[in-house]
Amino acid sequence: MTIPERLIGPAILALAFAANAVHNHTALGGVLGHLPGFYPIVFFIGIGVVLPALALGRTVRREPLAARPLGVALGWRDAIAVLAALVIGCALAAKPLGPIVAQPGGMERVATLFAQLLIASTAEVMLFLGAFGMGLRVLLGGRHDWRFGLLLVAVSSLLFGLFHFTYPAPWNVLDTAITVGVVWIAVSTLFVITRSLVAAVILDNMMATVGFATRDLTLPLSPAVGLLLQILAIAAFAAAFAWARRGATAASPSPAPR
Repeated sequence: MTIPERLIGPAILALAFAANAVHNHTALGGVLGHLPGFYPIVFFIGIGVVLPALALGRTVRREPLAARPLGVALGWRDAIAVLAALVIGCALAAKPLGPIVAQPGGMERVATLFAQLLIASTAEVMLFLGAFGMGLRVLLGGRHDWRFGLLLVAVSSLLFGLFHFTYPAPWNVLDTAITVGVVWIAVSTLFVITRSLVAAVILDNMMATVGFATRDLTLPLSPAVGLLLQILAIAAFAAAFAWARRGATAASPSPAPR
């Protein structure tokens, strides 16, 4: 059965909501969660990276010119966007992280969290900007003008806040959902301006690091495992996107997005 194009993005997001809720709020999820690597590989890489990559690759196969607006055409603009993400992220993180970094071992703790959270941030960006952005593009008839950008920022920020209710405490409360939704406004706005998923991942991860560090939260993964998972996620995205995009060079060029 072929899923209609307009439903692919919403279907991926719906699956992510359901899978995360099952994992964090059911007995089955608790059992599966004890399997080493199950959650990061199945949810973050499988649902959060591979499925959006397949959907985006399929779209670019039909419309090669859609690659840049959807954020999957790497180039010099991404380098500038990553630099902007680092500058913005450092400016936003300096005050809350300052006292933590000043403590003995504080810098190491922040760096550890950054490495551990990369895989989660990558999945969040691919789901709420990659898959959702692709779905919104279909609803707007392929447009990428100011209306697309405004709706992407507003709706993806709302959905990102709601998504945190599928997590366990302390993330599944209204105050936290509002906070992360506001943070996502900055992440999604950066994406709308730069059209760089890579830059959005960097800024999202910096903000996630602030959230974990200021709440004195830890993660079970070692930094090395976190970086390994990120490498696997990048490889999985590249492979899935390339496979879905196969034949793109033979596709008829589409009109430039308005």
